[in-house]
Parts: sequence; structure tokens; C-alpha cells
Amino acid sequence: MFVLIKVKNVSYAVDDVHEATAFYQDALGITPQFVDGARWAQFRVDGSTFALSAGEETPDGMEAGAVITFEVDNLVDFVRGLRDKGIAVSELREMNGHGSTCWFRDPTGNVVQLYGR
Repeated sequence: MFVLIKVKNVSYAVDDVHEATAFYQDALGITPQFVDGARWAQFRVDGSTFALSAGEETPDGMEAGAVITFEVDNLVDFVRGLRDKGIAVSELREMNGHGSTCWFRDPTGNVVQLYGR
């Protein structure tokens, strides 16, 4: 049995990370804790993380909407367990020393992302 550690973040796919970051800063008064150019902006909000993603940071086929990311203790083993259950999971993607990620869809088609350190 694999254990989910925590909800890592919830993110929105956006067309323009800089524009969306400015919008959330202005509209909600939140300041990003981490920005990776035009690809990703991450905000810490009351102990949770809200993020904006674009381009290669957004799972394939995702044009808009929210993605929940679960952090797992062993990503490779967790993905193997999902695949053993017949769940199609994307390839792992290394994020330049920030960890690895992959994704799958629930029965309704919602994207669920997994993250491992």
C-alpha cells in the first residue's frame, strides 16, 4: 500500500504566467513565493500552495482548469502500483532538481498530478 504524504498544490493552466501572476497579486494581494520565468508561479496561501502553469509545466491536453498535485513518498513505486491497476500514467518528468512529476486522469477526465522529491 502506498501512502499519500500531502496535497502538494493546486494549479491553474494559464495562457500567460506573467499576466496571471500580476492579476492574482493585484486582485488578491498575494505575492509569489517562487517564479520560474514564463513557466510557473507559485503562491503560499495559508499553508497551502496555489500555482499558475503554462507550456511544458501543464499536463498534455490540459487547456484550462485546476489540477491537484499529490506528493508521494516514492513516485516510481507509486506509479508502478497505478499502472498495475490498469491506470494510464504519463512518463515521469524531471524538473531540474525540483523533483519529478507525472499525471493521469480520473474516470471523469480530470487531471491528477503526482510529485516526488
